[in-house]
Formats: sequence, C-alpha cells, structure tokens
Amino acid sequence: MSSPILHIVKPNVATPVSSAPVGPVKVVIQAPALMQLIDAVYMDNEENLTQSRTIGTLLGTRSDDGSELEIKECFIVPHKEEADQLTIEESYHISTYQLLRRVNPELLIVGWFSTNPVLDSFTGLFQEFYSKSSCFPHQPIHLTLQSKDDNGDIISPILKTYISSPVGLPSGSSLVNQLGIDKIGSYAFTPVPNEIAYSNSELNTLKYLNKGVKSDSRTVDLTGHDELKQILASVSDVSSLLDTLKAYVDKVTAGEIQGDQNVGKSLLESLNTQPSSIDPAQMQIMLQNHIDDASLVEYLASCVKQQLDLSAKLTNFMTPEESAK
Repeated sequence: MSSPILHIVKPNVATPVSSAPVGPVKVVIQAPALMQLIDAVYMDNEENLTQSRTIGTLLGTRSDDGSELEIKECFIVPHKEEADQLTIEESYHISTYQLLRRVNPELLIVGWFSTNPVLDSFTGLFQEFYSKSSCFPHQPIHLTLQSKDDNGDIISPILKTYISSPVGLPSGSSLVNQLGIDKIGSYAFTPVPNEIAYSNSELNTLKYLNKGVKSDSRTVDLTGHDELKQILASVSDVSSLLDTLKAYVDKVTAGEIQGDQNVGKSLLESLNTQPSSIDPAQMQIMLQNHIDDASLVEYLASCVKQQLDLSAKLTNFMTPEESAK
C-alpha cells in the first residue's frame, strides 16, 4: 500500500534577500522642520494642472539601532504629474541636498513628504524614487500633511508618517522578464507614530506669535515682561486649565459624557504629587534673589571679558625701540 506523496516544485523566481534594517518605530519631528512643512502648504497651486500636491525631501538622523528617526530639515522638490507619467527634477534634489549637507554634515535623506494626505498610485512612484536613489538600503519615511478638511476649510495640520514594504513580484525576477512586464514596484504602507519636539524657548515664541495674530496691529509689546509677570501669566494659564479640567470631571461624574481612561490615569498620577504651599511674598523674595544672582554673574562675566581684551592688547603692544630691531 503506497502512501500519498505531495510533490512541491520550487518556482523559478529569484527572490531578493533584503539586508535593509527594520523600519523605525518612532518618528520625531523637530519644530523648525514642522514650520518648513507648514510653509510648503502655501506652495500648493490649484491652478497648476501639472501637480496635485507639493512634495519634498526629508533630512534627519537615525538612531544606531534604527528604531528612532529624527526629522530636522526639509526642502521642496519640483515635479510634474501628467496622466500616468511622473517627472521629478532629480538634479535639483541632489544639488540642494549637497548644499544643505555642507552646513550640517550629519544630515541624511530619511524620506519624503507630501501635502496630499491620500495614498494614490503616484505615492508608490515617489516611494520607488526615494527607495532606490536616496535612502538605500533603508526604506524611506513617507510623511503626509493635511491642512484642509473634507469641506475645504483650513484646519490644524494633521501629520501622518508611514513606512513601506514592497509587495508582489520583484522587478528583477525571471517571471517578470518572461512576461515582458515593465514593473515599477508596489508598496504596502504601514503607519508609524510620530511626535513634535520643541524647546521651551520655541514654545514661548509661538505663544507671543499667537498673541500677535489675535491683535489688529499684528504686533506684541514685550516691554515690561519681566520674570514675575511671566510667572503670573503662567499661573493664570494653569488656573484656566484647572477650571476646564474641573468642568470635564463634573460632566463625567454627572454622566453627561463618557470619561477617557487615559485622562483618569493622568489625573491619578498628578494627584499623587502635592506641591508645597509657598507664600506669595516669599515667592517674590526668592525670585528677586534669583534675578540679583543672575545680574551679578552677568556683571562678573563682563568684567572678565574686559580684562581678557585688555590683556590681549597689552601683550601685543610693542615699544618703538623694539619695533625698530
């Protein structure tokens, strides 16, 4: 009695072995790069029929293990979209990158951005261009920027980042060559989380810019904004946030809205830390002492600088007898 045997024939398809590392699991966008991305939205021209979006190159750095990617710079790359034809000005892309790298040699091409949040057929072509010409052996990051809703109204920018992996037959396989298919390549896009990184000084600058937008004169008077007034403004903001949070908690306890578990966990963590009560007069004395110490350090630094400049001039000074020798 013969047992059934299953014969499996190895297909004649050359499967490439990819040595590229796994894509990043986190993308960090620096605040200056975010401002450049928002500025790219204003480059969109609805009357230009040769493109449906503005695209550009993302520059940044990767961590040693490749798990985190940081976007620090970006620039727009001209292109044309006509029917199923795509033209990218590669010379402009390369020359601009080389120019920026002279200023910051650590910058690498990490991906590309688009002001069109839709992943269409041209997205795969752009991804193919950056995969082969700029980011090899890494897969480029694709960042989309949405600035309008479905009704065409301007909204706060929505940033989404994606990594990709090729799907289907590779372009160099024998089956593709036998069938005579001019295969460009297809990609499956997977979203990855991203966050905006900014410093306290950048956040304060944005706050003052926001005040200028709300005023009719588009100006903000910064005179008289000493440390005490800034602390007072911060305390007022915190008080306003506490009022908003209290109103939210009251609605949740009353059953008007459904509470969020993440908000509840954050509240519990915050309530475990109880700040010590400080008298306002004592707070003002501490702040004044800090200002006096800072002024003293600044004065001493100025004196040391003047002494060094005077010493350098005396060292280089020569008498007429010595100069005649």
